[in-house]
Amino acid sequence: MKRIKVVVPVSSDMWNDSVKRLMDDYKDADTLIRVVNIAKGPESLECTYDEVMAEMFALQEVEKAPKEGFHGVIIYCSSDPGLRAAKEKLNIPVVGLGESSYHLASMLGSSFSVITVGPPDLVATQCRRVRDHLKVYALEHKCASVRSVAIPVMDLEKEKTKQEQRVFAESTKAIEEDNADTIVLGCGGMLGVAERVSKELAVPVIIPAIAALKMCESLIGMGLVQSKRCFGTPPAGKKRIM
Repeated sequence: MKRIKVVVPVSSDMWNDSVKRLMDDYKDADTLIRVVNIAKGPESLECTYDEVMAEMFALQEVEKAPKEGFHGVIIYCSSDPGLRAAKEKLNIPVVGLGESSYHLASMLGSSFSVITVGPPDLVATQCRRVRDHLKVYALEHKCASVRSVAIPVMDLEKEKTKQEQRVFAESTKAIEEDNADTIVLGCGGMLGVAERVSKELAVPVIIPAIAALKMCESLIGMGLVQSKRCFGTPPAGKKRIM
């Protein structure tokens, strides 16, 4: 059995059940999934300030995974807060939504566009953050554009119809104006809005939750873990005040 811990790095638990249901629909038969959120931190991640605030609390939750008997961890946010630190600390696979989605999208076409979320006054900030992360993953050259539906994360569920309409509109622009051939949904909270884009625009649409799940399952199944030549284990016995 493959046991995977999914850490949602926000203090709100509003996504826990829907994330669990989605992953249960796509997981392998022998995979067990547990979804948890952090006890402290921002209720959503919409800027670098939120991301940094969430990182330590997310890392503390991630660190428990090996002792809890998990074989892999998913950090459930497209900003991948604390991902690289978690890869250093743990000796089991750790994957993030953003990293998994971008790498998968790069395999399916020549250029992809990311459709992200966030308040209207933070659209430029969100788009910059996505490009910052793409630079870290050395995939900026594969990104045709970053666009936003301009809906705050906490409003995604109650604005489902508007969200679907805007995802479709921005994806259409990405394909027709930016020459994208693949779409990446840029937030783990964007659930149940991919079908229309994929069907009517006839392009692959990456749902971050599924991309990260299948990546984590594959790494566990292949017996692979992040390289410790790259992600060296933090020194033991070093004084750290928490």
